[in-house]
Amino acid sequence: MSDEQLDRIREQFTRTADVYARMRQTTDTRALDGLVALCDPPRSARALDVACGPGFLTLALARRCDSAIGFDATDAFLDLARAEALHREQRNVRFEHGDAEHLPFEPGSFDLVTCRAAFHHFPQPGRVLSEMVRVLAPGGRILVADMLGSDDAGSATLHDRIERLCDPTHERALPAEELANLFAKTGLSTAREVHSSLEYDLDEWIAHGAPGDTARSEIVSLMESCLEEDRADLAARRVEGRLRFRHRTAAFVLEHSARG
Repeated sequence: MSDEQLDRIREQFTRTADVYARMRQTTDTRALDGLVALCDPPRSARALDVACGPGFLTLALARRCDSAIGFDATDAFLDLARAEALHREQRNVRFEHGDAEHLPFEPGSFDLVTCRAAFHHFPQPGRVLSEMVRVLAPGGRILVADMLGSDDAGSATLHDRIERLCDPTHERALPAEELANLFAKTGLSTAREVHSSLEYDLDEWIAHGAPGDTARSEIVSLMESCLEEDRADLAARRVEGRLRFRHRTAAFVLEHSARG
């Protein structure tokens, strides 16, 4: 990842870390435990959570695995994660700083490598995925969970425009087919796949990115333009006078193709 992109990510999430860490979608224990259960790691597993943010998935992994490491580029997130681990008295977890394209771990170091809600931030997600594969032990599994982009190019472009207005570090939401092709090119096959959606109140969602007034107004205007025709494939609608929308999401549990 370029130094410029890393600096933008650090600036954005240092500024918004506290708000992001309080979002229901970030802290939802049931959803986090569901992702861990989907991976079905053995108790002896060593887990790595790439782009861990405030560390809630890392902590969920640590409850199920022998050990877990959360890895992120933003110190403000890591500080929150360490404080939460201390509060919970979870001692089999630690948090490290760095670039997801250059993981500072030996090949085969982990039995489970996860990445949640982050692939849309990576300019070259294939490089991150290749690093995740490199540090995966034989017989291990990878989890990739993220929002999905639309299969329609026009809808995908508008969706990404809205995301970028809220959070300028957003690169692109990948469609499911593109993710599947990326996995196959990296020598991975899908062992399990779950599709769902996340529902948002627009004002609450905007708060997590803390855009300026001009960008905020443009987001609202674009969402309103999607009420009659779902131009961004986000199911924009009014509920009791408030704008709401949804992200389509998917979680993929991956294994090396040669391992079946």
